[in-house]
Amino acid sequence: MKKLLVPCACLLVFGLVHAQAPAPDTWSAMPQASDDRYSNPKSKVYAGPNGWWGTGQVRAVVNNPAKTPAYEYRGSFSYNKMFSAVDSETKLKVMGLDFGTDKPAPGTYAASAKPDAAQKKVQVSFGDVSGQKIRNWTSADKGGTVTVSQVNGFLYVKFRDVVLQPNGVHNTAELKHPMTVGFEGAIPPER
Repeated sequence: MKKLLVPCACLLVFGLVHAQAPAPDTWSAMPQASDDRYSNPKSKVYAGPNGWWGTGQVRAVVNNPAKTPAYEYRGSFSYNKMFSAVDSETKLKVMGLDFGTDKPAPGTYAASAKPDAAQKKVQVSFGDVSGQKIRNWTSADKGGTVTVSQVNGFLYVKFRDVVLQPNGVHNTAELKHPMTVGFEGAIPPER
């Protein structure tokens, strides 16, 4: 009986430790390579931090009882008066970041109703104009945080679980609920 008790106790402890391990971050853009050709900044085919070369991935969900389908896309990430990640296929979904400047300094920014570079505040927005209807969500004060870093010349932006409030003309019924949005992407250095 004692011989069986020790292995069972070990399995129980291992099971508890394994069950409490954090879920892996599944946002990685680059598949594992057998060498460092994509991750080495000196390589001719360097793909930017974590493989995000002028692209980004948006994951957003409307927090409603109807369980509206999630928005999830990888699209171009660029700057044109504000930073935006546009759905590559339909170009009808846009996640935007307004830092109040065209070159935000590295650091952590608070999601806010109004951008303010000096106070490290960024306005986060998400718009969907599919079906000829404007549905839009924007951040309110204390909606979460956005991290900006400079990695090998790339402007790298990452955030998870930022809460946006509905404010579009056609945000009705199940779309009149807050949205939770996450993003990761990088803009290549100017050449």
